[in-house]
Amino acid sequence: MNAAHRHSHVSRLTSQVSTLRGLRIGMIGAGNMGQALIKGLLARGLPRYHLYAADADATIRRAVARRFRVAVGPKNLPVVRRAEVVILAVKPQQLPAVLAQIQAHVTGRHLVISIAAGITLRWLQRRLPGIPVVRVMPNLPATVGCGFSVLTMGRGVSARQRAIARALFKAVGEVVELPERQFDAVTAVSGSGPAYVFFLVRLWQEAARTLGLSPAIAATAIGQTLEGSVRVLRASGVESGTLIQRVASKGGTTEAALKVLARRSVSRHFVEAIRAAAARSRTLSWH
Repeated sequence: MNAAHRHSHVSRLTSQVSTLRGLRIGMIGAGNMGQALIKGLLARGLPRYHLYAADADATIRRAVARRFRVAVGPKNLPVVRRAEVVILAVKPQQLPAVLAQIQAHVTGRHLVISIAAGITLRWLQRRLPGIPVVRVMPNLPATVGCGFSVLTMGRGVSARQRAIARALFKAVGEVVELPERQFDAVTAVSGSGPAYVFFLVRLWQEAARTLGLSPAIAATAIGQTLEGSVRVLRASGVESGTLIQRVASKGGTTEAALKVLARRSVSRHFVEAIRAAAARSRTLSWH
């Protein structure tokens, strides 16, 4: 990272911390994504006494208390009463019961952010009338600070609250704001995306073993190749097709492999798979 990029990065971090300064933030649900957010926010310099969490699972509560030393308990109402921003980080099927507990205690001073998959703004706003609500869809890499989160704003969300929502999820990766009608597409591309990568890695490892490489060597070679390729993709600023051409010299080994993939219509089947994920996302959404 050169000096200009470092300065820009530091400026963005300073702006995010400034946006969140003084806010009390509560997590209802302290599983993987809730803990990712707590970790990211603490890393941004938020004081731990401004973070609150609730989870019904005693094992999770003990882990959060030990790992982060933030206030955590079994009940949701104390979180709502203490926090100005309430993040609903529970499974979709748990959300109706959670809202039944807290909706009488959520007021116009709150910003409610839901990361429950498939729960639309319309569904949330019917149960939280007059309350500013933001819907967010993060993905698994957020748990290691490298996520991709999509946000959409409900009625009545102010400019300051929009900035707060963006700053919260910048703590765990990149953030974009999109209309809710595009959430099914993004679910298929980035929400399900890590599974596509893991699927490819599994096949890649199996192929490496058939060639006589040990599992350890195969895992290291593939992992390093993946990480390095992503860095090249980001640093080069050119399209992926151009990078493929740089690796696949005429009549070479890479071209031989790509010809097999083309002959087997892998590209067509991959697009078909992602479209199936988007269609399923539409079917599962709660309106």
